[in-house]
Amino acid sequence: MGEPEPSERWRRVKELFAAALEVSPEEREALLARASAEDAPLASEAASLLRAHEDGGLFLEDVVAFESREIIAEESGTSWVGRRIGPYEIVRPLGRGGMGFVFLARRADSEYRGDVAIKLIRGALPSEEILRRFRAERQTLANLSHPSIARLLDGGRTDDGLPYLVLEHVDGEPIDAYCESRRLPIEETLRLFRLVCDAVEHAHRHLVVHRDLKPANIFVTPDGGVKLLDFGIAKLLPGAGQEETSILTRTSERVMTPEYASPEQIRGEPVTTASDVYALGVLLYRLLAGRHPYRFPDARPSEVERVICEQEPVKPSTAVTRQPDSGGAPPEGDRGLPPSRAVSERLRRRLRGDLDNIVLKALRKEPWRRYGSVDQLSEDIRRHLEGLPVRARQDTLGYRTGKFLRRNRLAVTAAAVVVLALLAGLATTAWQARVAANHARRAEAERARADRRFNEVRQLATAFLFDFHDAIADLPGSTPARELVVARALEYLDRLSRESPGDDPVLLRELAVAYQKIGNVQGNPNNANLGDTESALASYRKALAIARPLAASHPADAQAQRVLAIILEKLADVEAVRGDIASARRDSAASLSIFRALARGASADGRARRSVAISHVKAGDLSGHPSFPNAGLPREALAHYERAAPILESLVQADPSDGGSLRYLGLVFERIGTMRLQLAQPREALTAYRRSFAIREKLAAGAAANVEARRDVAIAHERIADASRALGRPREALSGYRRSVAIMEALAAADPRNANARRSVASSYEQLGEALMEYGDLREAWSFHRRAVVLREDLAADADNVQAQRELADSLREAAGVADRRGDDPGAADLRARAERIERTVPRLAVSKGET
Repeated sequence: MGEPEPSERWRRVKELFAAALEVSPEEREALLARASAEDAPLASEAASLLRAHEDGGLFLEDVVAFESREIIAEESGTSWVGRRIGPYEIVRPLGRGGMGFVFLARRADSEYRGDVAIKLIRGALPSEEILRRFRAERQTLANLSHPSIARLLDGGRTDDGLPYLVLEHVDGEPIDAYCESRRLPIEETLRLFRLVCDAVEHAHRHLVVHRDLKPANIFVTPDGGVKLLDFGIAKLLPGAGQEETSILTRTSERVMTPEYASPEQIRGEPVTTASDVYALGVLLYRLLAGRHPYRFPDARPSEVERVICEQEPVKPSTAVTRQPDSGGAPPEGDRGLPPSRAVSERLRRRLRGDLDNIVLKALRKEPWRRYGSVDQLSEDIRRHLEGLPVRARQDTLGYRTGKFLRRNRLAVTAAAVVVLALLAGLATTAWQARVAANHARRAEAERARADRRFNEVRQLATAFLFDFHDAIADLPGSTPARELVVARALEYLDRLSRESPGDDPVLLRELAVAYQKIGNVQGNPNNANLGDTESALASYRKALAIARPLAASHPADAQAQRVLAIILEKLADVEAVRGDIASARRDSAASLSIFRALARGASADGRARRSVAISHVKAGDLSGHPSFPNAGLPREALAHYERAAPILESLVQADPSDGGSLRYLGLVFERIGTMRLQLAQPREALTAYRRSFAIREKLAAGAAANVEARRDVAIAHERIADASRALGRPREALSGYRRSVAIMEALAAADPRNANARRSVASSYEQLGEALMEYGDLREAWSFHRRAVVLREDLAADADNVQAQRELADSLREAAGVADRRGDDPGAADLRARAERIERTVPRLAVSKGET
C-alpha cells in the first residue's frame, strides 16, 4: 500500500487528534496504541499534537511547525529534486526540520563544480515568525567565520519568492555516531570535543548563542575535523546588532530541543552563553557515558521539564553504558572479571574524579554555578588531558600532589629508591640517638607539641588568607566563597592572637591583613563585594587598630608600614561611598605618604614604586573623577593620574612581563581620558581611551577566566563610546555601549551576589540608554533605564551606602527624562517624586554618572 498524499495524511492526523480529545486519558492511550499498530508515524504525529495541546510548550522536535503544518504537509521534499534554485540544481534531500528542507545541490552552470547544501523554507506561505528566524540565521552565519562552523556561501529567493541559504556541504556523521562507531578512546573524544568548544566560543565572541547544540548539529568530517551546523534558533546577545536582536527577542525563547536544553531555556527565562555551556555538558556526558544524563518516564513536555529542572544527573562514571575503548587487554586487576564487566570497570575508573566533576559543573541547574565561559570548560579538559589540576575539582594539597606524581612517575620512582636507601642507612643511627636523648626530651615534649599545633593552625589560616583566597579572587562567582575563606582564616587568627604573647609582630600583621581582606569582600566598592559597607567599615577599623600601633613600634619594618598604608587606602574607599569625603581624602593622603617613604627606602623595589602610582590614582579619584564621590577638583585629579603614568610606564619597560603594572597603566590611561573629556577635550580623551583599550584587550586575551580583565575590556568599550558620542559619531558610540553591556551582563550572571558587578551593569544600561535617547530610540532607551532602576534599587538596600542611594536618585531622574520624551507625564512625575524623597534624606555627594 502506497504512502498517502500529504493533504490526505494531514486529514487523518487531525481526525485521530480530534478523536483522542473526546475520550479519557486511559482510553486515549489505547486508541493511540491501536493507531500505532496500523501506522506508527501517523500515531506519533497525533500524539505530538496532543502533548502540545496539553502543555503549551514550543519544543523544536515536536511543535515548531504546528501553526503551518498543514501548509508544510502539502510540500514534499522529493518534488524539488532536479529543480533549479538560482545557479544550483537540487540533487536530493539531506534532511528537514521545523523551518525547512536541506538539499544536496551542485552548480548547474559552468562557473565551477562542487556540492553545496541549500536550506529552503517549506511551504508556499511560511509564517512571519519562520521568515524572521530564517533571516536571522542568514545574518548570524554571515558574521561568523571559523573552520569548525559551516560557512554561508550564498543566498537569495526562489522564483516563488521563498528565501534560501546556500551553505557549505558537510560530508560526515553526527559526533555521537562517529565516536561510538569507532569506539574512540576517551583522550581522542575529549580532543574532538575541544574542537566543538572552540567553534562555540567563536560564536560567543561574536555575541551569538547557538541554543540548539546537539549531536545532530555537530558533524565530524572524514579528516577528523568538526563542523557546527544549524543556527536557525540562535540568539543574538545585546551589542550584536539592533535589528537582529529585536527580532529574536520577539521570537519565543522556548524553541529548542528539550533533551539538550538548559533549565532556564525550559522555563522560558532569558538565555545567555551559560545555556550553551549546559548543552555542551549534556553532549560531553553522552560522549563519555554513552547515554543521556536524564531518564524521562514519558515524552510529555511537562515531564521533560520536571526532570531537567529538578532532577540531578548521576555521575557519568556511575551511568556509563559507553562501548569500551578499542584495543588492549583489561588491566591486571580486571583479569578475574568477565571481559565486558572488566572493560566497564576500567572505563568507570577513567571517568571517576576529574571528568565526573567537569561534566557535572557544566550541568549545574543554576547558570552562575556552571563554567563562566565555554573557554573555561575547554581549558579544564586540556588541564585534565595534561595531568594538571582542574577548576571543577577542589584544589587540595593531596589532589595537587597526586597530579604531580602521575605526571612525573619515573622521576618520582627513581627519587623514592634513593631516599629509601638513605633512610635504611640512617635508621639504626637514628634509633640509637633517640634512645640516648629520650629522657632529655621528655621535659620539652609538651611544650614542643603545643608550639607545633599553634604553628599548624597558623599555617592553615595564612594558607586560607593568602594562597587560596588570592587563587580564586578573579574567578567568576567566587564572592561568597571568598567571604567564607577569609572569615575562616580570621576565626583562626583571632583565636591565636588570644593564645599568643601580645608582642608577636608577624601574627599581629597577619591578623590586620585578615580584617582588611574580609572588609574588601564585605563592601569595598572597588572589589567584588557583598554590598555591606557598614560591616566593611567595622572590619577596616579593627585592622587599623592593630596595624597603626604595630607600625609605630616597628618603624623599620617595611611590611608593617605597607600593611598600614593598604588599610588606610581601603578605609578611604569605603568612607567615600558612605559620604565622608573629608575623612577619605585624609586617609588617602596618609596612605600615599607612607608609600612614597617606602619607595625611597633602601629596600625599595618595583612593587613599592607601583604602590605609589596606585596611590596617586586613588587620590585622583577622590579629587575629581566623575565616577566616584569626589571633591570636585578635576584638574587636581588629572595631575595625580599624570604623575602615576610615567611610573607605571617605566615599570613595564623594565619588565614587559609585569602584568600588574601593565593593567594599572591601562587604568591610568582610562582615567586620563575621562578627565580630558570632563575638560571638554574629546579628541585627547579618545587617544587616551584607545591606548587603554589596546592594553586591556591584550591582557584579556591571555586571561579568559579573569573577571577583572574582562570587566576592564567592557569599561574600555564604554569609554571609547563616550568619546565617540562627544565627537558626534553615533554608530561607533552605540556599538561600544552594546559591547560593554554584553560583557557586564555575563559577568553579573556568573557572580550574582557581587554588588560591584550589578552596579557595573546598571551603569552600562544607563550609558546605553542615554545614547539611545539622544539618537531618538525612545522605546529601547526606556527599556534600559528601567532595568537600571531595578538594579539600583537592589543596591540601595544597603542604607549606609550613600553613593548607592545617590545613584538610585540619579537613575530615577534619568528614567523620568525618558518618560517625559515618551509623553508619559504621570510616570515621569512618579519617578521624580521618588528621587526627591531619597535626596531629602541622603547627604549630597559630589558625584556624577559613570562606572569605574
